[in-house]
Amino acid sequence: MQLWRIQIEKINNIAVQEEALKLAKVDLISFGKLFLPDDFMRSETPPFHYEVVDTICDLNNKQVAVILPRGHGKTVLTKASILRDFLFSDEPLFYGWVSATQKLSVGNMDYVKYHLEFNEKIHYYFGQVKGRKWTEEDIELNNGCKLISKSNISGIRGGAKLHKRYDLIILDDFEDENNTLTPESRSKNANLITAVVYPALEPNTGRLRINGTPVHFDSFINNLLTRDSKAKKNKEKFSWKVITYTAIDKKGNVLWPSWFSKSKMEEKKKFYRDSGMPHKFYQEYMMQVQSEEDSIFNRRHIKYHDGVFKIDSDTGVPFLYHDGVEKPVNVFAGVDPATDSQRSTSDYSVIMIVAVDEHNNVYVLEYLRKRGIPVLGIPGEERIGIVDYMFDFQNKYQPNLYVVEDTTMSRPIFQSLRSEMRRRNDFSVRFKEEKPGTRLSKLDRIQTILAQRFAIGSMHIRKNHFDLEHEVVTFGPRMAHDDTIDALAYACKYASPPVNLMKNKEGIYGKHKPSPRSWVTA
Repeated sequence: MQLWRIQIEKINNIAVQEEALKLAKVDLISFGKLFLPDDFMRSETPPFHYEVVDTICDLNNKQVAVILPRGHGKTVLTKASILRDFLFSDEPLFYGWVSATQKLSVGNMDYVKYHLEFNEKIHYYFGQVKGRKWTEEDIELNNGCKLISKSNISGIRGGAKLHKRYDLIILDDFEDENNTLTPESRSKNANLITAVVYPALEPNTGRLRINGTPVHFDSFINNLLTRDSKAKKNKEKFSWKVITYTAIDKKGNVLWPSWFSKSKMEEKKKFYRDSGMPHKFYQEYMMQVQSEEDSIFNRRHIKYHDGVFKIDSDTGVPFLYHDGVEKPVNVFAGVDPATDSQRSTSDYSVIMIVAVDEHNNVYVLEYLRKRGIPVLGIPGEERIGIVDYMFDFQNKYQPNLYVVEDTTMSRPIFQSLRSEMRRRNDFSVRFKEEKPGTRLSKLDRIQTILAQRFAIGSMHIRKNHFDLEHEVVTFGPRMAHDDTIDALAYACKYASPPVNLMKNKEGIYGKHKPSPRSWVTA
């Protein structure tokens, strides 16, 4: 009786194992969880991984580009797909795998070789699969499948297995800072892909896959993103199937919450900022690269301050305590609302507060940058609007003037401001409506207002003004967002230093009032 139960359990176990193998054959994620648990079971599989898997496993997709943030599984999915294809193949496959460096190339091949040689589950289901050739660049399985791993694209040239060309070539993070340094090197990369890699594929069935993250504005990968976006906008066909995501979406949600939580992404952002390379965060995780040719400002133009703002309760004079010096200042504000239906989903509403000292130095004190802010909040609810924030900033900083972007869709702001003044019986918010102009004239306007201030070193921001700094150093016609720097331009448009302030014998600043003189002359 006991022997019978054991035999039944064995049969059941075999049935379960066979079912797991069938699932692994048709689903790459299941394959990874069964055979590569150290990579696939350490975190919950995110939805975008399933999208990547469906795309790269579809043999009808001849050219695929998987453009994702660093550490988001591009290479792991590639390794798993190669292993699965080779182990389940009924015919000899011929793959090429290209990395940016020899170290990466050898490491990738070592991963594949290790699992084919020592993975116990692979041995259980498939037995010994090692073939006659087994080097750090070239391996062949006993079922005839062959993998070549190279550290440069040109190494793929002329590859063939008897009469057969490559079934699949994978360019895995093949671009880096070194091989995209000059226009010539970037042009060489593009030429190698079109003149060497593509012709090396099987004419009718060969596939080309690119994994990567943009490293330069004119890199092959970034140009793919640009052209794909343009094709989608114009509703045109594109020869590449492009999958791309940012680590943080427009709503502030992270792409892979179980692996890169919001706090982890903030930690990474702070690391790059504290290391003096904030643009690298946007490049590595937000798919945004800086164009040196298009960037008008750079980090040499940026100065920092940690000044403390106070308003003298007796005289009403605002001060900034900076570098151990008490500086009387004037305060101004710029408002760039994202109020129309298109911009409210892409741009931010920004309120920028700046102080100007007697030497015409500008100090960014604070700014609000949020999406989806209503014009006016509803009384009794926590959510407040742009107008409410303006009154809050007025109480805190008492700006001399708010310069507010004036568009057709921002008119409700001015109407609400006027009605709120009457309702609150508070007419302290002084504002001016400012036309934004077209996109081109808008950039010209921002540059006209800010260029000289940055050039002479009179513009100061705080070290935690991450978004503002990013927009400053990427400012140009192809920048991703301009709402924060635009609000800064509005704030500085009519900004002026304090005048007629005198310090009395007690060291207290006050408005200088000229003594009246008699009209009688001798």
